[in-house]
Amino acid sequence: MNSPRRVLFAALLMGMLLSCQPESSAPPVTTPDPNPAVEQKHLANVVDVIAKDFTFQVEDELLSGWTEFHFKNEGHATHFFLLNLLPEGVSFETYRDEGSKIFDQVWDALRTGEVNKEEAGAMLGELLPEWFFAVKQMGGTGFIAPGETARTTFQLVPGRYAMECYIKTEQGIFHSSIGMIEPVTVVEESSAMSPPEADMEMTLTNFSYAITGTPVSGENTIAVHFAEHPEFGLGNDVQLARLDEDGDLQELIDWMDWMNIGGLQTPAPARFLGGTQEMPVGNTAYFTVDLEPGHYAWIAESAAARGMVQSFVIE
Repeated sequence: MNSPRRVLFAALLMGMLLSCQPESSAPPVTTPDPNPAVEQKHLANVVDVIAKDFTFQVEDELLSGWTEFHFKNEGHATHFFLLNLLPEGVSFETYRDEGSKIFDQVWDALRTGEVNKEEAGAMLGELLPEWFFAVKQMGGTGFIAPGETARTTFQLVPGRYAMECYIKTEQGIFHSSIGMIEPVTVVEESSAMSPPEADMEMTLTNFSYAITGTPVSGENTIAVHFAEHPEFGLGNDVQLARLDEDGDLQELIDWMDWMNIGGLQTPAPARFLGGTQEMPVGNTAYFTVDLEPGHYAWIAESAAARGMVQSFVIE
């Protein structure tokens, strides 16, 4: 006798339930999470640079701020890169054609014996345009041997740059003169990256390395503080070289000076594993290297002859 009432109650309940459902049975639309790999790369601000004989492969535009460079040498010769910040009003083409090429002219005079090293320095001072002395070296990776990859981290400021490598070929020609020079723009937008934690501290002065900490077998991250700048010429730098068991440290010192006959000329007398190029006083750069047992040296370019070299052994 109550069944009609039960049927009516069930019908009303079903109607209420149906009225609460969305008009469409499709699942709700959700915004996908950001790509973790892309987000992580932005936060890390990793820039890949590939060196070949004789070109760079690198993005045209980079973020400012802390930047970690992964520099892979796919060539047959030792390579590096240095970032030169160009003065206002000076184009990359002007730097390449009116500045960099003058070093070719002076080097030709040196190796043919027309001038000595002292006269070559004076010749550079006379021939280089006035704007060239306002160019700022803002960092780069140390020298690396074929097949190696350097990891170097430093801060970039906005501006227009020339990226170059001036190691010499077997014939004594600067790599930058045969294509290893590229324009790079650093934009105002800054990365969210922070500098890495260091295992060692190294302070560069004129002309010595002050080192806190000891390199060990395995991975090492070195913080390099630029405390002084020479009155003339390039600033201070540090390169890491691994010597053969019978390697001659004095031969390496002589090779580091581009003004010496055979200086910076392929092949190098040691296997280079990275480091960091010149930066203005007050800056800090970091580089990470993986060390195996062997004989090594921290060494600068032309300043090596004035004592900027330290050898060490990894057991």
